[in-house]
Amino acid sequence: MWKVCIALFAVIAISALGIWAAHGSNIYTKDKTQVVVKTVNPNFGTEEEHIEWKDEFRLGLDIAGPIVGIALLGGLGSFIMMRRQALRALKAESTLA
Repeated sequence: MWKVCIALFAVIAISALGIWAAHGSNIYTKDKTQVVVKTVNPNFGTEEEHIEWKDEFRLGLDIAGPIVGIALLGGLGSFIMMRRQALRALKAESTLA
C-alpha cells in the first residue's frame, strides 16, 4: 500500500513539474498572454501594431511549487511509514523466534 502512495505522489510531483515546464517555466501564474497584432492601414498603406490580450492559463511556480512540495512530503511520509512497518514486522518476527 505504501509503495502505491509513493508512486502516486511521485506521479503528481513529476506531472506538476512537467506542466510547469511546458507552460514556460514562469515564476508567477499568468491568465492572459500578450499578442501583437499587425494591421495595414488602407488609407496610407502603413503597417500598424497594437497589443491584444488573449485569455490563456499558464501555470507558474507559485502554484506548481506548493503542489510539488506537498507531493514530495507525502511521498517522504509514505516512505517513512513503509520503513517503520517493515521494521516492526522484522522486530515482531525476531521476538517470536
